[in-house]
Amino acid sequence: MIYNNYNYILNGIVHETPLNSSIKFESEPLEQKYLITNKYFIKIINDLFDYLSIEYTIIKNTLLGQKIFNGVNIFEEFNEFLIEKNNIKKLLKEKDYLKSNYIDLHFIDEKYFLLETRIFNELKTYAYIYIFDVDNDIITFCDKTNQVFNFKFYDVYPIQKNKFEEFEVSVPNKIDIVLKQTGVKLDYLILKSNKMIVKKFMEEKTFVFCLINYLVFLYMIENDSYTF
Repeated sequence: MIYNNYNYILNGIVHETPLNSSIKFESEPLEQKYLITNKYFIKIINDLFDYLSIEYTIIKNTLLGQKIFNGVNIFEEFNEFLIEKNNIKKLLKEKDYLKSNYIDLHFIDEKYFLLETRIFNELKTYAYIYIFDVDNDIITFCDKTNQVFNFKFYDVYPIQKNKFEEFEVSVPNKIDIVLKQTGVKLDYLILKSNKMIVKKFMEEKTFVFCLINYLVFLYMIENDSYTF
């Protein structure tokens, strides 16, 4: 089913999302517990960067969520950030501190950081922090899939502060251009959550899966391959 509109409430904050012919939903959004978890992990990382005086911007799907929903991306389970290469050592120095606060920091192939934690009844959430270089006013970074992106310096800078739920986050100077440069087609967006698609499929096909398990069980008994 394709949805033409969606409004939701997160922590008492009403999000009215006016959708037009260029934006369609192909699945239910993530459950609210995932949205709350994403929101608070963004807040934690935002506060960490402020404390370390690391200038950053949200990027890719996290930036898309801020633009369209004025909050979290309601279809993504993770968050994405972008910082300059000269901040790597600052962040690495905090690894033990973060660990003591139940946040695992991994520096993957010296290309990006992966932060993982569990919030609200052990619900796992994670974030990617990409690292960029600047050369001749061109910003370059590599994401978790090893795809390389390039921006003009003034597409990103000066970085701005935008309202995000009840706090603020950093966003690039030219949001639409940066989104387009990361492959987001703003003229026609089809949004979906693979997690929710799989969950719905499993719920609808519960009988089929139970039947398959039962038949496998019978087969194992018939062939004396099942032991107690």
